[in-house]
Amino acid sequence: MKQTVSPSFIQKAKHIKVLLTDVDGVMTDGTLSFFTDSQGHTHEIKNFESLDGMGLMYLAACGIKTGIISRGTSPTLEYWAKILGMDFLFYNTSVKAHALDYLQQHHGIRAEETAFIGDDLIDLGVLDRVGLPLAVANSVAEIRALAAYTSPRCGGHAAVRDIAEQILKARGEWERIVTQNRQGTFRPPQHALCVVKGL
Repeated sequence: MKQTVSPSFIQKAKHIKVLLTDVDGVMTDGTLSFFTDSQGHTHEIKNFESLDGMGLMYLAACGIKTGIISRGTSPTLEYWAKILGMDFLFYNTSVKAHALDYLQQHHGIRAEETAFIGDDLIDLGVLDRVGLPLAVANSVAEIRALAAYTSPRCGGHAAVRDIAEQILKARGEWERIVTQNRQGTFRPPQHALCVVKGL
């Protein structure tokens, strides 16, 4: 089924420089899984959707920086961000909007040049400030009310991929990505991951 986006979404998508995303409930289905090893240490397991990962790499290939804002700390999350060639990982970020201040101060990226995907109330402060607020199908009503676009897909089920496609189509860059994949010439760029803790 063909997705429709608003003219406002299309205009905003053309001006973003970075896409940030929440993790649990957006990049995953929100399920938290843990196991305890033989030494008594507890570890978290996260299940990511590979289509989301490719969507983030396609954004990067078109010059859009990508990043994660998370309240928690997970070595698995850092590993995944590095595999995807992401630019930013904000750990232990209890006030997520502080990540926007960091990007402005250290990288010259303004809030209005930023997109963010959220799903729960903790994401409201970021969505209120960014130029392109985005949501997934399982987002709470308050998040969906702020979003310029809500994916019909749920978190952990290729919602991030859907959003990435909509952004690149709005910018006229999706067909280039399709052509590169058809020709076997697509090469995702690699970036050093900037890890920021405790904002």
